[in-house]
Amino acid sequence: MSELIIDKLTGRSTVGSITVQGEGTATTNMQQGLAKVWCNFDGTGTASIRDGLNSASLTDNGTANIQVNYTNNMANGNYSCTAAGKYTGAGTGVGFGFRNTTTPLTTSGVQTYAPPDYSQSVVDNPYSCIAVHGDLA
Repeated sequence: MSELIIDKLTGRSTVGSITVQGEGTATTNMQQGLAKVWCNFDGTGTASIRDGLNSASLTDNGTANIQVNYTNNMANGNYSCTAAGKYTGAGTGVGFGFRNTTTPLTTSGVQTYAPPDYSQSVVDNPYSCIAVHGDLA
């Protein structure tokens, strides 16, 4: 068994671009496949980050609307964002996504939003997660 111990990878023919052999004959660009931001946070009370990568802070924009601010901006607003929230039972926290307040998305952060639950109440989500894929600035 071989072991490779290194501190940095750099593309040989194109700096910042490394191709990885995928399944079968498919290849993947390593930088494009890595999450550039992820954040696990509690959106109730004073919103707080539990853990994350490239997640600088949270901005509470009101009930069920939390913005995750990036430490390092994205290159443009044409990135992919995935959001998920925990179902908390008793009809609360049944949906969670991101709020596209601008088109394209902003380069410095993304707003999350928990829509009304089955009782038509808008509630903060206690267990929320986002992941962002795209190009960093």
